[in-house]
Amino acid sequence: MNTSIFRSLYFKLASGLALILLVVGLSYTLFASWMTQQISQNSYQQVNRGLAQKLVKDNKIVQDGKIDEKHMKEIFMQYMMINPGIEIYYLDQSGKILAYSAEPGKVKRKTVALAPILEALRNNEAGAVVGDDPRSLGALKPFSVTAIPDEKNPQGYLYVMLQSEALTSVLEQQSEKTVVYLGGLVIAGSLFIGLLLGLFVFYRIHLRLKNLQKKVAEFVKNDFSSDGKPLFSQQELRVRDEISELERYIMEMTGHIQQQWSALKQQDNLRREMVANISHDLRTPLASLRGYLETLSIKFDQLPQDKKKEYIGTAVKQAKGLQKLIDSLFELARLDAREHQLALEKFPIMELLYDVLAKFELKAQQKSLTLEVCSELDNPQVLADLGLIERVLDNLVNNAIYFSHRGGKISLHIAAPKNGTLTVKVVDNGKGIAEEQKPLVFERFHQAHSPQREDGHAGLGLCIVKKIIELHRQRVWVESELDRGSEFNFTLSAA
Repeated sequence: MNTSIFRSLYFKLASGLALILLVVGLSYTLFASWMTQQISQNSYQQVNRGLAQKLVKDNKIVQDGKIDEKHMKEIFMQYMMINPGIEIYYLDQSGKILAYSAEPGKVKRKTVALAPILEALRNNEAGAVVGDDPRSLGALKPFSVTAIPDEKNPQGYLYVMLQSEALTSVLEQQSEKTVVYLGGLVIAGSLFIGLLLGLFVFYRIHLRLKNLQKKVAEFVKNDFSSDGKPLFSQQELRVRDEISELERYIMEMTGHIQQQWSALKQQDNLRREMVANISHDLRTPLASLRGYLETLSIKFDQLPQDKKKEYIGTAVKQAKGLQKLIDSLFELARLDAREHQLALEKFPIMELLYDVLAKFELKAQQKSLTLEVCSELDNPQVLADLGLIERVLDNLVNNAIYFSHRGGKISLHIAAPKNGTLTVKVVDNGKGIAEEQKPLVFERFHQAHSPQREDGHAGLGLCIVKKIIELHRQRVWVESELDRGSEFNFTLSAA
């Protein structure tokens, strides 16, 4: 079976691996970019933490304990020209912006949050502390701050943004370039190395699955037969992984399929034989019945009275045999279709055995057979369908009489119950059954002693027995030796 490369398992695994590596690469790049930005901000603040205090001291903004605001604004303008990477703001004690080193209209805030400023003043060794950027309504940036004129008598704060708008724009551009470059290297390297390793592993898995597919396809192509050879070698099954487990399950499944296939073939052969047997069994009595009736209709006035009675008796006998065969076929069909509903009841099995033997006593006397009942229990009770179990015993005893030698003995035995079931045995010392015939004795239209059924039996009795016992969810089996007799056993639920 040809599979498109885009639908193959190998392509799906490779695509999945490539997608995973791509996501990992992008995630790593974004995380690395964020970490780089955080480290940059922290480092920039640590280096320039005392910048605000130095500006106040070097430029004599505070003179005689007072703030020279005019001089401070001049210094702001000078620093804006000299170092565009910083922005300087003068705040009052509430955080309101009083002066700044920026072009008019650039500052968007009127006040700055005091909490980060106070935290930075309390702990000069603190890590990265970010504060409000006056040029943005939402951005936070690293800063340097000092109280003026001094910390003991603060009248305001000199607030220095360490990343000006211009510097931030440059850093973002450089960061984007770094992200693209670093991301490209990480993704390309990850994809290349990961794909090489992943594709090698996937190729090995793909080879094993292709081998598995090939062997299963050959098994199907060979009409569900492996010619007695195992599908997989012991070396293949020795590997302990999911594929080897799948191979073991497939091996068990193919063995079961072979058994089922053989059984189906055997059933098909039996079906063909059944059709032929039904035709034979119906044709013979019908032809005989028709022949005698036609003879009577044509020569009725010419035949003597005794011949008329003989012909009529033979026709009746053939009609009864035909009726019996048809009844058996209908009964078997009902049992096959599971149409019969069990009427379960408790009853003494010993009484049923004696009743069945009483029905066959005259027939047994004709062959000088001895009939007996024995039990390991006193009056055992069973839970079953009385009518169906009587049918089972009728068939088994009738067969035992039919195949027993003259002067023999037939025993009906009840064994002690085990696990809630007792066993009923019908034992004879007749012809017995060959070993190769045992598995077939319960098949319809099969007879171990007369496959051509010249003896007049239809070969449905034991099949009906099996269906009835299976309907009770019990077991039936045979033990026999050729020329030493047979023992038919079936179990029933003990009540």
